[in-house]
Amino acid sequence: MSNFLGSLQRKHSPPKTAQQSLFPPAEVEYSNPGSIRTLSTSQLTSGLPYQRTVKQQRVDEIVRGWNDRKLTPVMVSFRDGKFNVVDGQNRIAAMRQMAGGGDVIGPCIVHTGMTYEEEADMYAKLDTDKAPLTPRQYTKALVEAGTDAKVTEVKRLAEEVGFTWALTEPTGEPFEIAPVRTLINTYQLLGGEGFTRMLSLLAGAWLGTPNSLKASMLSGMALFIKTYETELHDRTFIRRMSLVSPDEIIRLGRIETDVGLRFARIILDKYNGGGAELPYRFKR
Repeated sequence: MSNFLGSLQRKHSPPKTAQQSLFPPAEVEYSNPGSIRTLSTSQLTSGLPYQRTVKQQRVDEIVRGWNDRKLTPVMVSFRDGKFNVVDGQNRIAAMRQMAGGGDVIGPCIVHTGMTYEEEADMYAKLDTDKAPLTPRQYTKALVEAGTDAKVTEVKRLAEEVGFTWALTEPTGEPFEIAPVRTLINTYQLLGGEGFTRMLSLLAGAWLGTPNSLKASMLSGMALFIKTYETELHDRTFIRRMSLVSPDEIIRLGRIETDVGLRFARIILDKYNGGGAELPYRFKR
């Protein structure tokens, strides 16, 4: 085995005091590409909110295909006295697994002077040695970075109405919105005011039940509100639609063949079934 793999063995204790020189001086400003340093995993902090969780399957794949010569340094940000792992959690887990679970020594590229938001932004842009981020993971990173005004606004408006945007793993709890792309698309279609109105109607009619917040329901509601925004009475909508189960709307919507309009049509039909009717205005 090479020298690096040799260093993985029996490195189960934190570095000695002499290694304190590894810490970069506080006055150094952030600059790319950073400086290469050798650090123990005992010095690294990982699992920050902007990161996806370590997947054992990916760790096992790295171990099986391990090649020292292809090892890329772990990306690290030195902030507030800590070495924060920005990219390389799975590699660290693989190195520790090969060392029997103890701490190991490995190469890192250390950036200094970065903010938490800059770390999250870097994480969102990096794709070396890892599978592409899912839309949920990427959006989570953007929210933490605060660099995407649209995504930040979607999250803020949803929370103002009382919803939680599940950008980690959805739990299925009431008032938890799991769709990612669909929610962003509804915001783009309706704008901030219309988006807030849609969420308020969903909350009022169905009290945040999970099925009322499925992607199909969000798409249908967005089109319905966009079409009837000046004719729709919010209190009437809540009163009538609270008598209709979201499950029924979803079931009937699946029967329709026109994917773009099917759920909006069902919402219109159910709304009109309670009294004064809105005219059919959807365009093909």
